[in-house]
Amino acid sequence: MTFKGQNVNLSDMRNDVDPKREAILASAFTQFSRYGFRRTSMEDIAKETGISRASIYSHFENKEEIFRSLSASLHEETLGNAESRLKGESPAGGAQSHLAERVEEALIARFGPFQEVVTQSAHGSEIYDENNRLCGDLVMDSHQRFQSILATAMKAASRAGEIDLKAAGLSAGGVAELIHLGAAGLKQGAPDVATFKKRLHGFVQVFFAGLR
Repeated sequence: MTFKGQNVNLSDMRNDVDPKREAILASAFTQFSRYGFRRTSMEDIAKETGISRASIYSHFENKEEIFRSLSASLHEETLGNAESRLKGESPAGGAQSHLAERVEEALIARFGPFQEVVTQSAHGSEIYDENNRLCGDLVMDSHQRFQSILATAMKAASRAGEIDLKAAGLSAGGVAELIHLGAAGLKQGAPDVATFKKRLHGFVQVFFAGLR
């Protein structure tokens, strides 16, 4: 299923896959991208899925629950991908030797999919607002988990001599917070994902130059 060019395989995000449930989520994703959250009804999702509205309600109480399920799935996927990049597991299967490279790839994996939704869907701004309204707890938890993943990576990098935290007067957690907040800020006003990635590359290069 696609948000204007963003491919998301929901079946890869869950271990306990229910085909009908996943079909409903895929259809909802399509409807939200086409018409936005407010204009999409449970009837619309049922028609897109090709099942009855009663069948939809046997899986989800309302479209808010569907939206939260989609958000949770995307958060889990991006966190998993970001952690893999920090460990040096590149999408192409090769190893990335430089810390700045690993961090940049992790930040793209973490923030890129959400940025695509906002910039490539005609209803991106509305979806972003609804995500904050309906999924604020999921967003907060995801942010905290990502900072923890970053902090763990920074501790490992410090032990390996890739960065000098002592000379910079920073803790691994402090570095993780700065990276996270900096990357999140770079999303603001970026008209497309390419611009965000360009900003991110410069930010990471400058940031880690100061930690060597």
